[in-house]
Amino acid sequence: MSLNKELLATLQTAGAAVFDADTQLKLAVKRYGERVHAAVGSNPFHLGNDTLFENWKTVARLSKTVAAMEEDLRNVYQMAGELSDVEPSLPDLMPALSAPAPAASAQAASPLVADSSLAATDVKIKRKKRIAVAKPGPVLATPLPKNAARLLKHLRYVLKTKSFAPISQTAVAKATGIPLGSMTASLRRLVAAGQVQANDSGMFKLV
Repeated sequence: MSLNKELLATLQTAGAAVFDADTQLKLAVKRYGERVHAAVGSNPFHLGNDTLFENWKTVARLSKTVAAMEEDLRNVYQMAGELSDVEPSLPDLMPALSAPAPAASAQAASPLVADSSLAATDVKIKRKKRIAVAKPGPVLATPLPKNAARLLKHLRYVLKTKSFAPISQTAVAKATGIPLGSMTASLRRLVAAGQVQANDSGMFKLV
């Protein structure tokens, strides 16, 4: 049984939230490191330095744990999206029809061959000279803009060609570095270029 679209959307939302937490924790680790460096530089023997250093290590461990969670959620979302391709479609379940029996030979059916009064004659067939026609060269597609090309590269990992799936523009913008204000325009360019298809529900799939 394939998973429903609501569950896939929930997994995507959870992944975006964990991604945000990971980003904030990494920033906190950096800030704690700066505080420890400044505190030790100003007074290496201060009693609060040990506590500050322990806090720094704790935040670093939290950041590592959340980063692993974000990677696990990404894998869960991809595996859940692939479940829709597991079940065979209706045409695959239908039994194949046997081919019809071959018809009687053409020699038995032809009245001309049965008539012995008609003698065979040699016929010479003149072959026409083939005129080489130059084949048209390949049509060069217009290259995609930088943001649209970057978005297409990311969508090839999260979308499928057989089923539509929702896209969180906020999560994709953070994962690709594309400004959130440019996401809609980039999606429209991919749809217009025939790389991505959208449905009436606002979901997308690869073409």
